[in-house]
Amino acid sequence: MFILRFLSHWPLPWLYVLSNFAAFVASHLVRYRRKTIEENLRKSFPKKSEEEIEQIRRGFYHNLADISVETLHGRTISEKEMRRRVVFDGMEIIEKYYRQQQSIIILATHQCNWEWLLLAGCLQLPYPVDAMYKKLTNSRMNDFMYSIRSRFEGKPINKDHAARAILKRKPETRAIAVVADQTPSIGTSKDWITFLHQETGFYQGVEQLPRLTKYPVVFAAMYRISRGHYRVQFQEISEPPYDENSQILSRYVTLAETVIRQQPANWLWSHRRWKYTKPPTMSITRSE
Repeated sequence: MFILRFLSHWPLPWLYVLSNFAAFVASHLVRYRRKTIEENLRKSFPKKSEEEIEQIRRGFYHNLADISVETLHGRTISEKEMRRRVVFDGMEIIEKYYRQQQSIIILATHQCNWEWLLLAGCLQLPYPVDAMYKKLTNSRMNDFMYSIRSRFEGKPINKDHAARAILKRKPETRAIAVVADQTPSIGTSKDWITFLHQETGFYQGVEQLPRLTKYPVVFAAMYRISRGHYRVQFQEISEPPYDENSQILSRYVTLAETVIRQQPANWLWSHRRWKYTKPPTMSITRSE
């Protein structure tokens, strides 16, 4: 923790030197989760050549190293610098609901720097932001990450207690942020849909949370403009009243696939996203 706190005070250009070294070590020496990364890429992009897969893989290691040091820098980054490095498009969608005093749900992906997306959102959105997160096993690291995520008045919500916390704060007008493409925990109920050419389980909360709260759902697509600079594009997914034809998950998957295909190296390919297989009795929803 001392080393991490010390490094968080380094200027970002210095941290990028560290990132270059870390990317080289992860890719060429440690070969960090290389088998998982290559398997995920080949199955997600069956029409791409081996040269294209290799190019994405190399880019992924640089992306992972960059977002690691950037997240670390998030502990000390100034408001001015954060606003300069992450810009938002489509704010009229957010402002429309805010003028109506309507809380919203923002769905994002593990694309680019989702930690900076939270910090920048806390500064630039008119709403206070409640961000759902998965508690880390290491308590000291969990506390360290919580301190970063709660900067700029962010309110992280442990996903294991999310329903209770969201309903408790329902009288407040705010944005609930969810990185919705993560792998559901073992034993939890899942909704199954085709995602990147593969049968994929998602947390049922992607569909259930909007129906429970009756909040509109917005997608946040994050793109890298240049090193350390990002653009976020908001797009509407759905709004109440909801019925069985709302297809919130299907629309989310379609938008998530679009941003991943546009900048494939920037997604979290080291994640074992497809470690669970669909039970034979379950049906698969096809994305739009």
